[in-house]
Amino acid sequence: MKKVAIVGPGGLGGTIAALLAQGHGCEVTVVGRPGAHIEAIQQNGLRLEGQQELTAQIDAVDSAQKVRECDVLIFAVKAQHTQAALKATEHIQVRDTVVSLQNGVAKDELLATAFGKEKVVGGVSVIGGERPAPGVVNWTYDGGTQFGELDGAPSQRVDYITELFQQAGFVAEASSAILSSTWTKMVGWIPLGLIACLARKNNAGVLSNSSLAAEYVVMVRELSALAADKGIPMTDFGPYQVKSWCQGTVEEAVGRVTVSPIASSRSTHSAFQDLQHGNRTEFNACVGSVIQDAGQAASPITATRVMYSSLMALEESLART
Repeated sequence: MKKVAIVGPGGLGGTIAALLAQGHGCEVTVVGRPGAHIEAIQQNGLRLEGQQELTAQIDAVDSAQKVRECDVLIFAVKAQHTQAALKATEHIQVRDTVVSLQNGVAKDELLATAFGKEKVVGGVSVIGGERPAPGVVNWTYDGGTQFGELDGAPSQRVDYITELFQQAGFVAEASSAILSSTWTKMVGWIPLGLIACLARKNNAGVLSNSSLAAEYVVMVRELSALAADKGIPMTDFGPYQVKSWCQGTVEEAVGRVTVSPIASSRSTHSAFQDLQHGNRTEFNACVGSVIQDAGQAASPITATRVMYSSLMALEESLART
């Protein structure tokens, strides 16, 4: 049985760990920071609530030094913690696959530098989860997960990890265009998070509101144009039907957005979760450079940059209180 190590047992990583462990298709170890969450998992198992309820008995360690080798290494930490996580895990001997399900479009390059490009498989996920208490994760949404070789070729290791997720109960598939899927998620995720944080609303509260949905569509189209400038085509991935949202009038797109699965979900954007807990979001770490650099691009993403600057100012004010 293959060994899977998951770095970051929060809402995303914890949900994945609990279901993979319950599926009995692999041996799961989670790596987290010292504290109540890891201690609770060690003592009582990892409790999954929400879309499915179970308690998974999982090996949990508070230091990556306690993991020497694995077959699959999955990163699920916040973007601002990536460099520290990579430094902590550089000693791990990975036999098959290193994959990041984090937000951002530079994550695969970081993994390639740390572990070698030949170890890296692209991954993108729209699994929604929260960590309401130590030892507990709340699975709120499954919008799909994709895995794919960076060059688009089929492979046994992509098939293996895709089937592992499917057997655990996730919506998952292999992709021959993982870069497009990664950008598509980000194009949908960035505006949703910016509006959610500034309007103080969950995802349904944003996308079911026609006025906010209109602003969302404007930013989605801005970011799609930026991706097009880079030669990256958009697609329809899970709840982020970005390719479709960029067709027709804004009003027509708003109509499609307001009936999308996220508009009726119970999920809360991860960035808004951070703000609710008094923490900085991962926007600066995972997309800050992309947004700032776009000021000189053919598609300057004006509305997105204004919203991003507003969120950064809000974070600074919260940090001073």
